[in-house]
Amino acid sequence: MPHGFAVGLVARQPKRGPVILGYFFGPLRKQLPDEAELTQIKAEQASLICRLKDGALHRGLWRVMGHHHHWRRKDWPSPAFLRREGLSGRAIRLEYDGDNLTTPAREKEASIPDLSLPEDVVLDESRVLDTLGKLLAEQKPVTIDPSHWVR
Repeated sequence: MPHGFAVGLVARQPKRGPVILGYFFGPLRKQLPDEAELTQIKAEQASLICRLKDGALHRGLWRVMGHHHHWRRKDWPSPAFLRREGLSGRAIRLEYDGDNLTTPAREKEASIPDLSLPEDVVLDESRVLDTLGKLLAEQKPVTIDPSHWVR
């Protein structure tokens, strides 16, 4: 981020393909967090959960600080996402399996509560930085409804 640091956690990294699932956390930091702080983060505290391209990690633009020592897959679920069709405006709820983050495993007509799901897009590093920067600047509380998660 241009004016500080944020923490990210890769929750799903399929064996094939450049798309990963990331959890990102505020607050905006002036310096890198220490290991003790990193072990305290929880999925429910995420400011942003998204599917994103892994290029920034591979090119070394984002620093890898290590592994979450108490990480368990079931504690870091993959959320459902929402897609709106262009002309019809029809809303569709999509769920991805952790081994394939490019092709939805399940699709169904979105219900009213599904309309608050994250948008079904794959972000590049600049869009992640822009989105996260705006969220952290607003210090907007994020509400993540566990009923929308896919384990």
